[in-house]
Amino acid sequence: MNKSLATFAALLLCISASAQNTVRFDAEFEAGAIGAVELLDSARIVVRPGDTLEHLSYMVRGRFDPENPVDVTLAPSANWYYYRVSGIKGKQLYIYMPDNGLRGTACSFDGKNWQHLPVNEARRHFIDKRFDSDTMFVAMFDPYTYSYHLQRVAHWAERQDVEVDTIGFSGEGRPLQLLHVTDNSVPVSKKARVWIHGRIHPSETPGSWLLDGLLERLTDSSEVSASLRKQIDFYILPFTNPDGVAGGLSRSNTTGVNQEVNFGRSADSTVVEVKAMKATFERLTAERPFDVVINNHSQMADFATFWMHRGETSSMAYQAKQWALTGLVSSFNPYIVPEQMSFSDVAPRYCEGWFWNRFAERTVAITLETPYTCYLMNTSGEWVSKENLAAFGRRVLEALAEYLEVSTPERFIVETPSKMAKGWTLVGPDRSHMGENAWSAVAAGAVVKYRLNFLPKGEYEVYRFAPGHNVSLSGSGKEKFETGSHGWEFVENFSQRRDGRFKYTVKAHSAGFEADALLLVRKR
Repeated sequence: MNKSLATFAALLLCISASAQNTVRFDAEFEAGAIGAVELLDSARIVVRPGDTLEHLSYMVRGRFDPENPVDVTLAPSANWYYYRVSGIKGKQLYIYMPDNGLRGTACSFDGKNWQHLPVNEARRHFIDKRFDSDTMFVAMFDPYTYSYHLQRVAHWAERQDVEVDTIGFSGEGRPLQLLHVTDNSVPVSKKARVWIHGRIHPSETPGSWLLDGLLERLTDSSEVSASLRKQIDFYILPFTNPDGVAGGLSRSNTTGVNQEVNFGRSADSTVVEVKAMKATFERLTAERPFDVVINNHSQMADFATFWMHRGETSSMAYQAKQWALTGLVSSFNPYIVPEQMSFSDVAPRYCEGWFWNRFAERTVAITLETPYTCYLMNTSGEWVSKENLAAFGRRVLEALAEYLEVSTPERFIVETPSKMAKGWTLVGPDRSHMGENAWSAVAAGAVVKYRLNFLPKGEYEVYRFAPGHNVSLSGSGKEKFETGSHGWEFVENFSQRRDGRFKYTVKAHSAGFEADALLLVRKR
């Protein structure tokens, strides 16, 4: 660790509220981060006879990342905060945090168990609370530290079909550990390929909890997970910026470089972490391109979203694929909806641009953003937690399998026939759809017959993929229109009476009815 970070790690700010009582702010623990602390005012208030309350107000500044030596136009960030305040029992504290605007910030009274403060006690930029405990830890969200990351990687490495490869080292010598998760008894040529990386911005801890849930499910001993590992070749890099995480930084590594926007630079103007990732991309894609790349992040907004490439700067066919993937992630998922997707132009500075410039529609590369606070902009609903982020991660894993048309013992994909009877036309590029094609009925009564060579006996729920409009949502949020579900819609319950061939007939109820893939979910 360099001297400046060591200074921050040893930061100790003691501010005397009175001659007898001292409130202490510090960040003397892993990933701790706090800037300047200033006592603004203090007063003793008689609440009622015999009850005198000490009221103290502070301004707590975020700690800024180092100056960016590669791109001086990027201002250093002070997003991340993680500090401890002690000596507070029986006091009312008003903490103003001008650099950070989260409401319902996370707190812990033992450093282990975390919760969101109620909104009335933690509005944007402010904490206003009377304390019954002597110590409180404050963070944007439950910390997912570098040491915990090492524990989890060691845990997953012990499981079947998991190999850990060090693809390089950070600027301070920490290993960049890539988890290769797949069943090597099945040739790679017969599998789909997925790449996922996270924690390129150190402060974005919710993304790590989501990826943790995904990895825990993918590597478990269940029949479903074993089936996924036989059919998909997963490469997962949980920490792309271990130095930044260990040092409690916001958006950069310890040299001040924001790695997220560094992929378009030449080798002599980038950092070792990005060099290692690009070299790994080159090595693996020389064998075969990835089908899906997910760049895992978290955002300040009170909703989850995917950042999708606008069709105007990639292609409408590529955008339709993104709609299909994001719609599938939104299906069976109470934490994200298609109407809250985000759009940006393709740019080579991002890893998504790197993949687009080389493989175009062959690889769908996309950024996933989870919030710190609540979902769907609903502060009265479910707030973000480690548990629901893990559930979100498990749904991402299911959706990836569905998008890649991979069936498991509990979820079976049935595609439309490659050739249809009369009365159907191909769905055009203005619609999202699963797989290679989908069909639109010319008139009511058109019939499509679905087939599957083998389906186990049992009770199933039948879903159809419902395409949606292949359009870019306005960045301003002012444009409103119906995008469609881009995902699974329930059709009916179905009974498979014996092990064997599955046959299912669908009749168009009107012209324009769309026939796309089916999903059969086995009831437990």
